[in-house]
Amino acid sequence: MLAAYLRALLAGAAGLVVNFLLLGLADRLGIVTARGGFQRLVKLWTGPALGALGVDRGWAALDLPDPSGPLFTTGFKVVVGLVMAMIYLGIQPLLPGPALEKGLVYALLVWLINAALVLPALGQGFAGMKMLSATGIIVFAMAHTAFFLVLAALI
Repeated sequence: MLAAYLRALLAGAAGLVVNFLLLGLADRLGIVTARGGFQRLVKLWTGPALGALGVDRGWAALDLPDPSGPLFTTGFKVVVGLVMAMIYLGIQPLLPGPALEKGLVYALLVWLINAALVLPALGQGFAGMKMLSATGIIVFAMAHTAFFLVLAALI
């Protein structure tokens, strides 16, 4: 079983590399995509409570990375991606078809959660339509889907 978890983590890491490369290419081409929505939502929902508990002061006293900075932001994305890989490992037997189909179904499920819940909760509308161009939405969906296809192929 440990081997399956390790394989899922490695597959998730490979999927993240592909995702980061595609989103980086979009940046170089000047295409704005939906990025960091889940992190912003978590910050919005937990920030006041964590601040009231003094977590922000403790974080600063320990000189930990700035939650708005690139190290923390990238680390958050990596952790979420690896958690997605672990979830996929658990649900893949429930998904239909061969690896490609499983990856596409999982990608669609997660994309719909982001498009219909996360981005609207941030005031960006369905799939970020209030903030993004059609090209930005499509490129994000492609980079997002690439992560899940790599994940499914390698698991």
